Amino acid sequence: MKRILLLAALALCALPLLGQKLSKEERAAAGQARYDAALAAINAKTWVLVPSEYTNPDGEMETNDDNSVFLSFEGGNVFGQGRCVTDNTQNNIGEATKYDVNVDKKGNVKITMIVSGRMWRGTYKISMRKGDNEADVIFNPGGSGTTRRFHGPIVPLAGADYNKVSNPI
Repeated sequence: MKRILLLAALALCALPLLGQKLSKEERAAAGQARYDAALAAINAKTWVLVPSEYTNPDGEMETNDDNSVFLSFEGGNVFGQGRCVTDNTQNNIGEATKYDVNVDKKGNVKITMIVSGRMWRGTYKISMRKGDNEADVIFNPGGSGTTRRFHGPIVPLAGADYNKVSNPI
């Protein structure tokens, strides 16, 4: 009898945990909602990308947990902060001299953005697949510098969690 009561108690404790998993359709709908919000922000030029991972100088992927490393497009200006995003340690501001957004027939988004600022120049190639807001980014600095690769979610500026340092260069 004790065994039956113990098994029944364990089953009752496990039922809420099993019910919390999202179905495949719910995960797809949540991913599509993030994609739609990111695409609207990209078209409005009011977005932020805080890398979740980046390639270090040795070519290995590292996790980023610092929200003061970011790339953002705000009100006509592009801001970049952190070595893995801009190839320098400054808080940079620049303008996008070219900003092309292409959505293919499958819904995948490709952005080519050329940034020009006082301490920061180069080309960003951003790719985001349909169904989620995760983007892969390749930054090729103008002149000398190392190509940077990172990826993370593109989110609208209003809902972003990032730490911008004042006095941009």
